[in-house]
Order: sequence, then structure tokens, then C-alpha cells
Amino acid sequence: MDAKTLILGNSRDAREIAEELLEKDGDVIVAMPVGIQHAGLFDDLHAEGKTGKLEIFPVAGSFSCSGSVGRFSLTFNGNDKPVTRTVSSIVIADEVERKPNFSLYGVGASSGVASLSQVYEWIESGSGPEKKILSGKRIAFLAGLVEESNPVITEEIMRCALNLQQEFNCQTYIFTGNLKVAGNGLEALYRKTKKAGTVYMKFTETIPDIQVEKGGNVTITYIDEIIRETFKLNPDVTVVDETLHVSALSQDLSNKLEIDTGPDGFIQSDNVHRATVFTNRKGIFVSGFSRGVQTKGDRQADVGSTALAVLNLYQQPPEKQAGKAEINFTGHCVGCLTCFRVCPYGAISLDPKVVVDPQACEGCGICAAECPRFAIKINAPVGMAISERIPEGEKTTDPGDFKPSITAFCCSRSAKGAGDLATCMGYDLPSGLKIVEVPCAGSISREHLFSAFNKGADGVLVLTCHKGNCHSEYGNIYVHQRVDQITGALSQLGFEPERLTYKTIASNMGTEFAETVSAFEKDLFKLGPSRLKPQG
Repeated sequence: MDAKTLILGNSRDAREIAEELLEKDGDVIVAMPVGIQHAGLFDDLHAEGKTGKLEIFPVAGSFSCSGSVGRFSLTFNGNDKPVTRTVSSIVIADEVERKPNFSLYGVGASSGVASLSQVYEWIESGSGPEKKILSGKRIAFLAGLVEESNPVITEEIMRCALNLQQEFNCQTYIFTGNLKVAGNGLEALYRKTKKAGTVYMKFTETIPDIQVEKGGNVTITYIDEIIRETFKLNPDVTVVDETLHVSALSQDLSNKLEIDTGPDGFIQSDNVHRATVFTNRKGIFVSGFSRGVQTKGDRQADVGSTALAVLNLYQQPPEKQAGKAEINFTGHCVGCLTCFRVCPYGAISLDPKVVVDPQACEGCGICAAECPRFAIKINAPVGMAISERIPEGEKTTDPGDFKPSITAFCCSRSAKGAGDLATCMGYDLPSGLKIVEVPCAGSISREHLFSAFNKGADGVLVLTCHKGNCHSEYGNIYVHQRVDQITGALSQLGFEPERLTYKTIASNMGTEFAETVSAFEKDLFKLGPSRLKPQG
């Protein structure tokens, strides 16, 4: 595999990732959107001492991506003509977009009202008219008074206030609701700002009244919640906090690269299997503000984690998945594209027919279970396919000696581990329990469930990961829908729907596993033998 990585994003995090890779013999391509700030952010990485090669080219407009880990093929619209590159991995590390909360406080930008970012620009300038605006003035910060803030903004406000106190001889005030100081070192920073002279006004019951007078002057009227007295402050500059949003670039990239996002739009879903910098697609990593609102320390940790993940990929390329999906085009596949839509790993593409990439395929089996034409199979050693491992139930001989046969489909990453743990803990599990381990609960098809009953199971358990913990993201959701459909059908057919049960369980829940299967056995004792059970 070529040690070549594409970095998308205009941030210092992206620069530091590029620097670490270049120092470890990795070649780096930086695609820089035309007209953005910090255009020279990566320029000095051409300096001596870097053993990898760096290529920077401007991108004007959209791009396309095909292929998968180890050989992503990308075509960009450059300044003059399309540029095509092939890379082994992709890193997304963009800045965050900031929106000043002027409207939340009923104010607008003026000579006496500024956003947090604008004040930082004045501080960095440190001379000229900006120095005049700040020097010796009273500066009031509005932080999280209307909507909850976050540790990132809290840290920026406190550092800004500290700088103004020490370098510009200002008197600073921070009007805040719930002060977010849970980040690393923020409590110490809070004490440091107080020692430097910053005055904190905290509000839990009331919100200060903020009025903009003629000429742009601001009057802040507030009630001290300790002594219950009303006070007024007329700051020279009022600084409004900001809300952080995922950047337009990150949003665009998540769509084009088919990456799952969280509820707030940041790249990377809230899934334990994606920690820390991984995505649902092999070889695509996300870092810093592209994956969430993070403190400086967290973003620095992401830099190291991302570089390490990329370097590990260079050294240990992904092997072809043994249990990969295969599509039968001889009379079965009708091109409905169901598999293309449901694959959580982006392993199925159109070229022009549907094609399974063996390196990207995780063998989860969702595509096979969802295919309406049974045109997909998951390659497995002889006797190891799910359908071949569904056990035969014990035949009924004497109704008085009935012992329920239970077929439990268990996800390999959760319920199977819980079952093993229950055994190690010494729990007495039902004698008729037979576990069918599956790579992902999403691979359990309707046919598998009906087959279990046809083979004599008195009851069928489907035990999956908790919501948000499925490695395939949606496998547990798909199988839950199938179970609901089948239990509804069984009820209409006069067959007890209680014989089919769905439950989520984690690998460390041995006790819960034992309780679940034992309770299910008791329910089956009440129901008696299944009418589909072979008679002995």
C-alpha cells in the first residue's frame, strides 16, 4: 500500500497531522479550497527534515470519490483542469464555524458591541486603532446566559479576559449562567482570572437586562442573586459569546464520502466503535472540530490519535474480509440497489452494476438479510453459514417431560460475550439453550427466524447490541424491525408471538443474559411445546 494520505480541512489540527505524517515517511496531499483564510498554513512543511513528500493544490468547487481503503480515487476541480489523485487514507480536520449570539441578547454589532472572535482579532493585532479600543477599558463578556455554553467557549472567554487584564490594563467582567469549567485545566484558569481581577457575575434565577442606548453604549442591569440588590454596569465594550457549528466543508465531505454524522451534524456518529477518530468507513478518519466541539487539549489528543491510526494503516493494510458479500447476477439480482443503500460501510458501489469491495466489506450481512431476491450470500467456511448453524430442536415425546428448545441468535460483539460471561460466572442456563453466533444482528434475516421455528425451536431470542453501540450502526435497528414484522404476522396466523423476543444486551452483562434466557424459558414452559415442533 502506498503511504499517501489526503488531508481535507483548513485548521492547525490538519497542519499538525500533516507534519507528523511527513516526519514518518508518509506522503501528504493537502486539498486547499480556493479563497480561504490561512492559505499559507502548510507552506513551511516543505522545510528540510521531513522525509515524506507534500503536495498542496487549490480546489475550486466540488470533487468526486470512489474506491475504498488503500485506493481511494479522487477527482478535484482545480484552478485550470480536473486533478485526479489516488490515496490510501483520508483525514478530515476542518475548523468550526462560529455564529455570534447577538440576536440572543437583543444587540447588534457596533462600536460598543463585538463578538468574541472580533475581540481576539483586536488582541492579536495589539496596536493601532484596536489597541485604543481596548486599552484601559471596561469589558463585559456575556457567556451562556440564554443558551448553554460549552467548555471551548468558556476557555476562550477566560483566556481573553486574562489577556485583557494583564496586557491591556482592562477591567473585565464575565456575566454567565452555568459556567462550563469541566475541561482539562479550566478550573485552574478560572481561579487565575479571578486572581488577575476578573469579576464573575453568575445567574441561576434571573437574566440581566441588556439595553443598547443611542450612540451604541450598552447598559447592563442585573440583580445580584446573593444580596438581592439591583446594579447597573456601563461597559465600554460588550463581548457576545458564540455558538459553534460544524463547518460547511465538513458537512459537504460527510455527504460525498458517505460518513455517518451525529445529531448535531458533526462528522462521526455517537457510537462507541468510532472512538476516537474512526468513521463507519475504513481508511477515513476525522479529527478535531470536524467531529465535535472540543477543547484545545482534546483536539491535540486527536492529532496524535489520527496520525497513529494512519501510520498503523500504512504498516498493516486491511486484509480481504474472509466473510465478504457476493452478489449473484445470474437471474437473481434485479438491480434494485437495496444493498447499495443499506451498506453501513460504503463497501458497495456502482460500476456500472453493484460491486462489493472486499477490503471495505466487514461481512456484517445486512445486505444479504435485506436483499428481496436472495441474490447475496456471505462467504463462510463450509458449515459456518448462519443457515447451516441453526440447530434442530429436541423432539417432543412425553408432554410431561417438556424442556423448551431455545435458539438464541447472539451478536458476536455483545450478546455472545455476555453468554460466555454468564457461563464463567456459574449461572445455571437453560439446558435447551443453543446459541447461534452472528457477525452482526443485522445479518439475521426473516428466513433465519422462520427456519429456527421450522427446525423445532420452542422459542427464538434475538440478542443484539444496545442502540448506538452496533458496529454496523443500524444492524440492531434492522433486525428489530424484522422481529416486529414477524411477531405481527405470527399473531395473525394464530401462533404465539411471545415465542419470538428481541432484547439488547452488552458483552459485560452476564447476569442480565442469564436472567433474560431463564425468564424466557419460564414463559415457554407456560406456552408449552411449539406446534411446529417435530413430534417424537
